[in-house]
Amino acid sequence: MTIHPVSVILCTYNRAERLPRVIKELCAQDYPQGAFEIIIIDNCSTDNTPEIVQEYESSLLCYVRENQQGVSFARNRGAKEAKFPYLAYLDDDCSVDKNWLSELVLGFDISEDVSIVAGRVELAFDDQKIPAWVGAISKRWLAEFNFPGSVPRLLDNPDYVCEGNMAIRKKAWQSVGGFLGMDQFGSPHLASQEIVYLLEQIKTSGGKVAFMPNAAVEHHTLIPSQREMLKRAYFHGVSSGILSYLLKGFSWSSVFFRVTANAVASFLLFFLSLILFFDKAISMDFLLRAFMRLGRVLSELRLAGNWDSVRAWEATYQGKG
Repeated sequence: MTIHPVSVILCTYNRAERLPRVIKELCAQDYPQGAFEIIIIDNCSTDNTPEIVQEYESSLLCYVRENQQGVSFARNRGAKEAKFPYLAYLDDDCSVDKNWLSELVLGFDISEDVSIVAGRVELAFDDQKIPAWVGAISKRWLAEFNFPGSVPRLLDNPDYVCEGNMAIRKKAWQSVGGFLGMDQFGSPHLASQEIVYLLEQIKTSGGKVAFMPNAAVEHHTLIPSQREMLKRAYFHGVSSGILSYLLKGFSWSSVFFRVTANAVASFLLFFLSLILFFDKAISMDFLLRAFMRLGRVLSELRLAGNWDSVRAWEATYQGKG
């Protein structure tokens, strides 16, 4: 196995009670000492996160405070602070086995064109009672993530990888300007999709994405209310509308087609959620998809999202180009 010097970036916000576990697991990785570091990015925590990190006297650890709220800002700050040419990202509510890092970075050995490596995310509800309405779509938006198959491989044009379990070449991150979260455009961080814009830019420039099924993490998620899930789905749609504009530009014909298609689909999905009320999981899955389509429609029509911020960012980005 090629040893890739890697900076592990753990972004955290008010999760002091969970940090000890994940810090211990990262420090215990079966990766050569001196070939990796652990950067804790504290994104405006108001709990005792700094004190928790200070309890660990390890040369591996580096604590950084990022005062600009938003997960994309935290992820970008981690990349800027990293001293190694490979970046691995893990969420603060995840747990990993000791071979997680070595399995993840193996993805870069598949091809010299690999820019991003995706791992697998399994939900861990711990002692929580799983509501009857939690179905496949709900789990997906709670960050359950996997690709079919159990063999490491290159992915054929993936449209998403999970930011909470991935690795990326630092040069690739730099070449596309880093993560771009939709939270700064009026779509809250729970649906910021900061990886999507970066991923599309990397694919356009010829970068490949590898999937490593053995690089698995457990995501210890708190089950939200149905209202919170519907809000998440709605803003996922808002983010999708903004991303479509940033990636593909604007034309009345394409917007008219998408708005019409999504409006019809939203109505049909909502109707199906009503008639399938007897199966709460399926009904909720249809309702989530309906809310996502609704958010996309309103975003495309400029009725949702902060489009002044979108245009300001676009003007600045194009000016730099």
